[in-house]
Amino acid sequence: MDALGTRHASLAIPVAYMVLRGLHRTYDPQIAAAAISDYVTALVAGTTYEQLADTPELAGYRQLHALRGKTGRQFLPSPESLFKLLFKRANWRSFDPIVDAYTLVSLQTLVSIGAHDLACLRLPVTLAPTVGGESLLTIGDITPVTLSAGEYCYRDADGQLLGRMECRQAEATKVTAATRDLLFIVQGHAALGARELHAASLLLGQTLTELVGFADAIEGPLVIE
Repeated sequence: MDALGTRHASLAIPVAYMVLRGLHRTYDPQIAAAAISDYVTALVAGTTYEQLADTPELAGYRQLHALRGKTGRQFLPSPESLFKLLFKRANWRSFDPIVDAYTLVSLQTLVSIGAHDLACLRLPVTLAPTVGGESLLTIGDITPVTLSAGEYCYRDADGQLLGRMECRQAEATKVTAATRDLLFIVQGHAALGARELHAASLLLGQTLTELVGFADAIEGPLVIE
């Protein structure tokens, strides 16, 4: 088992793990906010949600879900959900410079990226199928959802759930203004493999450095197929 993460043998899902420790918020938060806002403005003006949803990158997540019999609104892949919201609002509402930065990379690459506060979990992380009945409180919700059997989820070394597939992240490990140590989970599918995930992870590190600040240490990316 690697120090960052591992994958259940029955899941053919490529994942890249990357850890940043001691991230310094050096720059004005408005720098990251402006970068993603400008990108979203150009994106909405130049394409449509339907065109993006039909790309192999986004369609691949839906195909991955369909193979596991998980379709419907509750299983909308996070990148597609993000684009759907942006085209509805036609703008980006800034939250936190870290969130702004990794969301920008997700938009640029069409890759699912999740961020978790390392102070709220214990490595390594395992990607494994659900057995059904697991309870998870996702970001922004007040009532936990009960997971069905045959989904996949990320668990920390203590068994804590970090999210529901790549659709929703857990409230317990979300990024806050106090977050300094982070675990990023960059997940692909059959059409987004090791090369694409490695490139997206490197872009993520570069973007965080340029828009947020430098980190004392970076581990990874570790790509597991």
